[in-house]
Amino acid sequence: MTDTRTIMVAPNGARLQPSQHNAVPIDTPSLINCLQACADAGAAMAHIHARDESGAHSLDPTLNRRLYQQVQDAVGDRMVIQLTTEAVGRYRPSEQIGLVKAVKPEAVSIALRELVPDPSEATEARTFFAWLHHHAVYTQFILYNLQDVARYRQLRHAGVIPPTGHHLLLVAGRDQNPPFGHPEDIIAMWQALPDPNNLPWSACAFGHHEIRCLTTAALLGGDIRIGFENNTQRVDQRQAIDNASQITDLRNTLEKLGYCTKPVQALRQTMTQSF
Repeated sequence: MTDTRTIMVAPNGARLQPSQHNAVPIDTPSLINCLQACADAGAAMAHIHARDESGAHSLDPTLNRRLYQQVQDAVGDRMVIQLTTEAVGRYRPSEQIGLVKAVKPEAVSIALRELVPDPSEATEARTFFAWLHHHAVYTQFILYNLQDVARYRQLRHAGVIPPTGHHLLLVAGRDQNPPFGHPEDIIAMWQALPDPNNLPWSACAFGHHEIRCLTTAALLGGDIRIGFENNTQRVDQRQAIDNASQITDLRNTLEKLGYCTKPVQALRQTMTQSF
């Protein structure tokens, strides 16, 4: 097998609590233990959320800097650690930008519709995206629907987003109520990308069709994000044991299709070469 796909894991997200699944890691020791198991299972990148003492999602720079450094020290040789800027309806773009500049992570994820709600008012975003590129912070732009894809195309065309140093995450099912993704969601967004064969992208999906959606993404040439942030169920709707077991199921499926998983060294080389 020579065709590779990167597996990213999003183990906790902003909202899920241990009361909903006892394997959700929200404190630092449990998160590190989870990520070590996920690295063993084949994940090369981790998307992490900081939680405060009450278990709530937080973009506090001090809290995030401490978490990022502890996770980096524990598993950074095995995984790329990606920091989130998710607003959860609470944080302004200026606070999201301030977080990233304070922590200076190796990689970061940004929802375009949160940071640039109006493409006509993108001066601050242009400056921030140039800062990310200058500091070689590998940036993931999150796109939830076709309108977000159009927003990305517009910002790229206008030069607000640099042409290199980033990749996209296509999210299936976020805007449905309840959130639930289908493979067709991935296909529709992929078809709308400006250059899907030369633009690095990945996919994630809400709901128990997660692996179906991710397999579709792999077949289309995309990388994959899996984890409890989006789904805690297996394809048969039974509860998954933990994040690592979800990765193992996915990796087994990919291997049957002829794909192998990209190791972290190769991923970091790809990131470096993207700038």
